[in-house]
Amino acid sequence: MQCKWGRMTADGQAVAVTVGGNSLSASGYRRSTYGADEVDLLGIYCGDLDRSFLIPIDVAAGKHAVHLRLSPPRNCQRACINLAANFEFEGAIAQLGERHTGSVEVAGSSPASSTEADCGPTFVGCNPFRDRFGQWLERVASGEEVIVTRRGKPYIRLSPA
Repeated sequence: MQCKWGRMTADGQAVAVTVGGNSLSASGYRRSTYGADEVDLLGIYCGDLDRSFLIPIDVAAGKHAVHLRLSPPRNCQRACINLAANFEFEGAIAQLGERHTGSVEVAGSSPASSTEADCGPTFVGCNPFRDRFGQWLERVASGEEVIVTRRGKPYIRLSPA
């Protein structure tokens, strides 16, 4: 497990986490990322929110940065979105809410960003659907309805069995 610091983005809509590394070697400047063979989980603490998140490596593998959105997008986009509420530690808020004097201050157990709006089916183009076929099947199997478009027009509708 790797532990990282998260910071709020300038607009306050997401927690940004740098998960890749940079180094200068004899052969030049190198950028590195984590892979599933190196790390299983990323533990992230955002001091601005006083909240912790636990991210599986498959979300961050091969990336230099990860953004965790604090609220769902207003355009109802679901693809390629990492909602912070999906990665929060269960019960960690009460531990993080302790005052330095020793008395306990509980911040609450359910943040406002943990509810999603019902936006209907998710639309995805044929090529992105083909490129991430397995991920789309998992989303459909978990209950999400997906409409695959071809040249911008609905082509097929996928729903769970």
